[in-house]
Amino acid sequence: MGLSASQARLLSITSRLSDNELRSQTITTAKTSLANETTAASAAYMDALNSTELLYTTYDGGGNKVTEKLTGVSLSQYGELKNQYGIINQHGQILVSELDATNYETSSDMYDFLDKYGVIAPESEWETVQVENPQWQIDWDKYNQDYADWLLKKPDRSDEKYWEEVSGVNTELYQKFKEASASCYSNAMMGAAGSLDETMSSRCYKHVLAHLLMSEFPEGGSKKYQTITGNNIDIGWDFINGSAINNTGKTPDMIPVSDAVCDTSDIIYCAENEGMKQELLDTMNDPTVDQKRKDAVSLMSNYYIDANGDAQLKTLKQKCIDLYYLLTYYKDFGLDYYNDCQPILATFQADMEYAFTENVFKKDLYDGEYNAWLADEPDKPETPYYIDEAVPTIENKDKGQWYINLWHRMNGPSEEKAGTVLEDGTVVEGGKTTGGRPLYKVLEDGLMDNPGWLQSALENGTVTLEQVQFVEETEVGTGLADCEWTSIIWTNAADITESQNETAITLAEIKYEQALNDIEAKDKQFDNQLKILDTEHNALQTEYDSIKSIIEKTIERNLKLYS
Repeated sequence: MGLSASQARLLSITSRLSDNELRSQTITTAKTSLANETTAASAAYMDALNSTELLYTTYDGGGNKVTEKLTGVSLSQYGELKNQYGIINQHGQILVSELDATNYETSSDMYDFLDKYGVIAPESEWETVQVENPQWQIDWDKYNQDYADWLLKKPDRSDEKYWEEVSGVNTELYQKFKEASASCYSNAMMGAAGSLDETMSSRCYKHVLAHLLMSEFPEGGSKKYQTITGNNIDIGWDFINGSAINNTGKTPDMIPVSDAVCDTSDIIYCAENEGMKQELLDTMNDPTVDQKRKDAVSLMSNYYIDANGDAQLKTLKQKCIDLYYLLTYYKDFGLDYYNDCQPILATFQADMEYAFTENVFKKDLYDGEYNAWLADEPDKPETPYYIDEAVPTIENKDKGQWYINLWHRMNGPSEEKAGTVLEDGTVVEGGKTTGGRPLYKVLEDGLMDNPGWLQSALENGTVTLEQVQFVEETEVGTGLADCEWTSIIWTNAADITESQNETAITLAEIKYEQALNDIEAKDKQFDNQLKILDTEHNALQTEYDSIKSIIEKTIERNLKLYS
C-alpha cells in the first residue's frame, strides 16, 4: 500500500472512531435518562397510592345503602332518603344546575316552579280555601288615604276667616274699663280751679293704674315693680281700697281687665304713636338733653329703646308701671302736672280703646262649609276580606318540600317571583347576597357532574356547603316553614366520606409496570448497541495501529535512502 493510500485510510478510521465515541456517549446519556423515567413512574405510582376520593352515601326507596362519587349532581338531585345540600360559592350564592336555573327562570311563581318537577296535582284536584283578598288591602289603603285627605279639609273653627275682630268701643273689656275708671279719671283731669289739688288728682289716676295691675299682687298685699328706667316702686292694695272705683263697686269689673293686662301668654302692647316714637328717639339721641329729662320722656312714652338703639313698643303692663312711677315722682323730674302729666293721662285713656280686641265667630259661614264637608265624606269599601281561591295541591310532599326549599334559596322569601309587579303596583323584592348579587349562580353541567372539580373546590375552600335542617322556629324572612339552610363544614357531613381511589391506583399500577417494561427493553437495546460499537471500535483501533506502524516504517526507509 502506498504512503498516500495509507494516510487516507488512517484518516477514515480516525473519523469512524470519533463517530463511534459520539454514538456511545449518546447511548450512555439515554441510559441515564431511563433512570429518571423510572423515578418519575415510581412517583406517579406512589401518588396514586396516596390519592383519595370523596364518596356520597344515600339510601334508595328500599332502604338499601347506595354509595357513589361525590358530585354536584349527587348532592342537588332529589332523593327519597337524602339530606338536602347546596353548594355555595364565595359570594354566598348557591350553585345550581343548568336545568334548575332554566326551571326557575321560566317560572312565574313558586307553584309554576314546582310543577316543572311533577309534584303539583292536576288543577281539578286543587283545594279551594279562603285566603286574604289582596284587593281588600288596596281598597282600604285608598279609603284610608281618602279619609285622611278628607279630614284635612275639615273646616277649622280657629281659621281667621270664621272670626271677625272687633276692637275699640265695641269690646266688653274696654266698656268695663271705661265705666269703672270714669270717676277716677274725671278727678285726675280736674283743672287747677277744681276741688282737688294736683297731688290728689295725680293720686286718683294712680288708683286706675293700680286696678290695672291688681291681678299680680295679693289682696291686702303689695308687689315691687321695675320701671323702664330701672327704678323700683311698690304698689299696694291700699290704692284699690281707697279708690273711687272701689267705692262705686266697680272693682269686680276691673278684675277681667287686669287679668288681660297681666296675662303673659297673650301680651297686650301699647298703641302705635309715631309722635311719641320720634320724640323718644330725638330725646335719647340728643347729647344736650340731661338724663332726668330723658328718663321722664322714657316713662311717658309708649316706646322704649332696645340694645340696638331702636324704638320698640312697650307692653301695656309696663306702661302702667311707668305712669304710676311718673305720677308719684313727677315733680322730681321737673314736670308740671297740668301741662305735662294730664296730656299723657288723656292719651293713655284714649289708647285703652284700642288695647282690647274681641273676636266674633261667623257661625253661618262656618256651618255652611262644615255641612258641605260632611256631605263629602268618602264611603267605606265593601270589598270582602276573604275570597275563595284554588290552591295547588302538592302530591309528593317530600319532593315538593325539597324544591320549595330550593325555590326560596334561589328567590328569597316570597312565593311570587322576585321582580314581579303586583296588582297594587309594588314590586316583589328578591333576596340578595351581602354583595348585592342574585342568590344563585349556574354551574355548567360539565362541572356539576365532575367529582374531581367538586373535591378540589371543597378541599381548597373555593366552595362550602349548606344543609337544610329542620328546626323548631324558622328564621323570620326566609319563606320556609320548620326548616332552614344552615352552613356546614363538609368534613362534618355524615353522608360524605373519603376513601382510596382504587381506580386511580389500578391505572397508575398498569402505567408503572408498562413504563418499567419499556425502560428495561430500551436498556437492553442500548446495551446491545454499545456492545456492537465496542466490537467495531476494537477492530478499527487494531487496523488504525497497524496502518500507523506501516506509515512510520515507510517514512523511516525513505529517510535512510536519501540520507
